[in-house]
Amino acid sequence: MRIIGLSDANIIGIHSMAIIAAAGSDGISVHKIADLAKCSKNHLTKVVEILSKEGLIHATRGPAGGFYLSRTAKEIYLIDIYEAISGKVDENNLCYEHSSSRIKLNFFTSICTELSQKYLNYLKNTKLSEIQGKAEQVLRKQ
Repeated sequence: MRIIGLSDANIIGIHSMAIIAAAGSDGISVHKIADLAKCSKNHLTKVVEILSKEGLIHATRGPAGGFYLSRTAKEIYLIDIYEAISGKVDENNLCYEHSSSRIKLNFFTSICTELSQKYLNYLKNTKLSEIQGKAEQVLRKQ
């Protein structure tokens, strides 16, 4: 059970972007990313298609082809990846979906909003380059 509800697509997106950043000018194949991220190649393919469509990465074809960042890792924030996959975050409604069927308890809403805002701030203020090092360690082990 997850406390902070990142989707599998978000987790795959963040990990794959870090791996692509770590690969640098060599690029990296979807097969290699799936192997390193330990995720389904089919799910990863869908995620990289979204990231490509949103302009965060691009691909080259052929034997030496692979995925590359469209901007530097210092120019990409984790929120960019999250929103590319999940859509724009509604900062005025961080805890509940727009639905009259949801019970909104005032004493819980404030803590939920506070924690969600902290997490959102982390995504907004953390650059891909700050997590790239972890992916570089994984690449070195291969």
